Amino acid sequence: MTTESLAQSPIARPAADGAVATDAAVPTDAAVPADAAGAEAVRVDLAKAINRGATGIPPLLFVLPDGFHELPLQSDPAQRAAAAEAFARELYPNGSEELWRTNAPAFAAMGEMTAATGVAYAAMGVFDNERGGVATVNLTIAATASDHTDPEVAATGLREILVRDEFNDSRWLNLPCGPAVSRITVTKFPLDPALTAGGAPAELVQGQIQVFVPFPTGPLMAIVTMGTFNMESWVDVSEMAAVLVQTITFPRPGEEYEV
Repeated sequence: MTTESLAQSPIARPAADGAVATDAAVPTDAAVPADAAGAEAVRVDLAKAINRGATGIPPLLFVLPDGFHELPLQSDPAQRAAAAEAFARELYPNGSEELWRTNAPAFAAMGEMTAATGVAYAAMGVFDNERGGVATVNLTIAATASDHTDPEVAATGLREILVRDEFNDSRWLNLPCGPAVSRITVTKFPLDPALTAGGAPAELVQGQIQVFVPFPTGPLMAIVTMGTFNMESWVDVSEMAAVLVQTITFPRPGEEYEV
């Protein structure tokens, strides 16, 4: 990928104390590839992230990067089960009926648990890590209520809060849809030596990028999160996040939009 990333090389490696290195650059003008600019937008019903019965909340539109597959978050069990089987077929296009059937319940359960956290949209990306293996990337979009009347004021206040935590690498972003704030974190999870090869100490490392985007249409804050445990693909993940947030739009009340 050639698009400027949220965390350029050197990769946002954790410092000795576990914090993200501060030399990870965050672009404010990452270019959107021509194929993304002309792609069909995904509509996210953010009302689901605020209140399942909420109405009048405008959707968020964005272009989903290639390689991502939408997780089944339907509240109806039957619909979720059907969507989970479709997800399995999409994820494993060369698989067998048995593979799709046996994996679908796990994907349905994953979707149910994800939806229970208040997430409005979730997807999984599967990519070649160029090392003979596969890298997986998780994407979620949620929203929270905010009392702001000015998106820039909201973004400024949020960044002032985030920068107080030494484990946050927080940056200001000027997106086409308005101001936003990013947060990059790298978290280490120690593994039980009994579960590792030879009983040697080991750890699992997760990189995560969050972008907080104040609604220009109302007192709400969209939260886009992309993370991976495959840190060898971190630069690619950050590039995808940078491109995705550049495509976000918020239709205003009464405005026509196509999905």
